[in-house]
Order: sequence, then structure tokens, then C-alpha cells
Amino acid sequence: MNIEVLIEKWFERKISLERIEKYYKQLRIEKRRFLEDIDLENIRVSCVQRQIQPVGNIEEYIDMLCGFIDQAVKEGSHLVIFPEYNFFDLFGLIPEFNFLNQILNKKAIKVKDKDKDKDKDKDKDKDKDKDKDKEKESHLKGSNHFLTTILKGAAKPIEAGIKRIIALLAKGYGIYIYTGSYILKEKEAIYNAGSLFGSNGNLIGTQKKIHLTDFEVKLGMKRGNKMEVYSLPFGKVVCPICMDATYFETFRIAREIGADMVILPIANLEEYTIWKALRGIWPRVQESYLYGLKSSLNGWIAGMHFTGKAGVFAPLLMTKKKDGILSLSSSYEGNQLISANLNLKRLYEAREKAEYHEDKNVEFEEKYIEKTYGVN
Repeated sequence: MNIEVLIEKWFERKISLERIEKYYKQLRIEKRRFLEDIDLENIRVSCVQRQIQPVGNIEEYIDMLCGFIDQAVKEGSHLVIFPEYNFFDLFGLIPEFNFLNQILNKKAIKVKDKDKDKDKDKDKDKDKDKDKDKEKESHLKGSNHFLTTILKGAAKPIEAGIKRIIALLAKGYGIYIYTGSYILKEKEAIYNAGSLFGSNGNLIGTQKKIHLTDFEVKLGMKRGNKMEVYSLPFGKVVCPICMDATYFETFRIAREIGADMVILPIANLEEYTIWKALRGIWPRVQESYLYGLKSSLNGWIAGMHFTGKAGVFAPLLMTKKKDGILSLSSSYEGNQLISANLNLKRLYEAREKAEYHEDKNVEFEEKYIEKTYGVN
């Protein structure tokens, strides 16, 4: 029996559907009656920003999710959105993971601090840096194989567990929930994907990540090749993931297929700066005249540092300070629930009044489609 199969069997034991359902019954959630006849000028949405916290059992994980959902329901939200890689906490179920995690995180923090010191030294040897970069890269490649094995082994039980948990909580609380992303395994291929559930616990749809980071490519992940739009009682949504917002095409296509809002879970594997953050959802919203709903995962795990702010964004003129921000986390770390009200009537009016928007030059653009995208 290989290690991948052992990992799968271990997680099947730790995240059994029977255990999930038994604990859910103990929660005795007070169901809120979800009104299908929603005021489209007053749609409340909530985006989760949370810190990675490895759990010792599946019950702890469910409690964490419930904390955010309960707060969103109390605020009157119709939709709550969890972040990318929303399953990382479940690595805590692996024997001795917490011990290994502490060692890897401490080591990575030391390296990060040393790199900061090196940046201050103007006379550093460039050739030595190149050699060290190659060393780091080869070390990363070696560890990637092990991480890929863990992801492949844990994928199916984690997907089944998360979907069951979210289905129960969506129905129990009477709210629409986006799962955050998890690893989707189809045969031997793995994808970064997330699912949207309705207020009666039904699975509305699952979207694969379309554009990958270099790290995900090294892990052997595959790209999704289509984007679905889902019709909800409070508008039409699409659910791309993190890196998908780096490219304007994603949001332009979302607008073309009829979306009103974009759900975007993120987990940025980088140190936070506002300039890096600006390559994502904010400019895309300004270009496409869509609402942008961004959830975020942050913190350290297995020597990797994730950062990012959750927020709700709209076209500039629709926001109070004319800055395109309806609500934004005060920090790129820690736990927060970011909520805001959306108004579809105002969005459609803004589109009609938009001066620099939607111009197309097909005669020019079609000449470069093949060269740019490799289309035959």
C-alpha cells in the first residue's frame, strides 16, 4: 500500500460523513427563514478573512466555520464566502503535523529575516545569491513531490467532508455559502476548486481555478477551462479563484456571460504590499463594472506565509469615498468578517453612465488573438 492510499484512508477515518452529521445534530442551529424575494437594492454579503489554525479534530473545524457563518447571519447577510485553500487547517489531523509545522515555520521565518538583512547590505555578492537561489529552488522541487502526494491522498475525503459540512450549515442557517477552495481530484489530475451551496443545502455549482501560480504548477495542478455563471435570487455570480483576477480577461468574460458579481477567494503566498494587491480584484472591478467579493486566508503553514485583505469592491462612483471600496479589512492578517450591501439597480445605472467602458475594436483585436493566445 503506497503513502497516497494510506493518507486517503487516514483522512476518511478522521473526516467521516457519519461523524460530521452526528456533530451537526449536536449544534442545534436555529434556522433562519431565507426569503427568496430579496430586495435587489439591498443585498447583504459577507467575506471571511481568517488565519490558518491547524485543528485536532473535524469538530474544531466545524466550530470555526460556524463562528463566521453565525456572525454573517446575525448581520443579515444572504451570502458568506470562505477563502482559497480553506482546508489547510485539516492538515492538523496528520499525526505529529503540529510539531513539524512549528519547525518548518520557524525555519522559514528565520530565512525571511535573514533575507531582509541581506537586502539592506548593498555590497552583497550577486553570484553567491544566484547559487543560493538555485539551491532553494532544488529544495522546493524536492518538497513539492511530497506535498503533491499529501494533496492527492487527502483530496477526496477532504472534498467530501467540506461539501457535506457546508451543505448542512447552508441549510441549517438558511444562507448561501461558498466553500472556499479545496483540492478536487479527477482520476489522477488535481485542481484548485470551490463550490457554491444554496440556502436549502443544494450544490449550485463547482468552479475550477483557471490561472495557476508557479507554485501550483510545480505541485502538478491542472487548469480549469471554463467559467460558469450561477443565477441566484439576488443576482448572477461567477466564482473564479485568486490568480484568475490577475488577468483582465476573466472579468471581461464574466461580464459577457451576464454576471453581476464576482466571488473571489484568495490566499496570496507572498509578503503583503498594497502594490501587489492592486494586480487583483480592485482594477478588474473598475474595468468590468461588476461587484467584487474577496475572501482571504492568511498565516503560516508548513513554512509558507499567506497574506491578503478581504474586501467588497464596486465601481468608483458607486462608493462613498469614490475609491472603489465598499468594505475592506483593516489588516492583511488575523480574523475578520467583512460585510457590505450591494445594489443591483445602482450597478446597472452606473454601467449606463460609464464613459470609459466597453469600447471594442474587433477589426484590430481579432488580428492579434491568434498570436496572443495561441488560438488556431
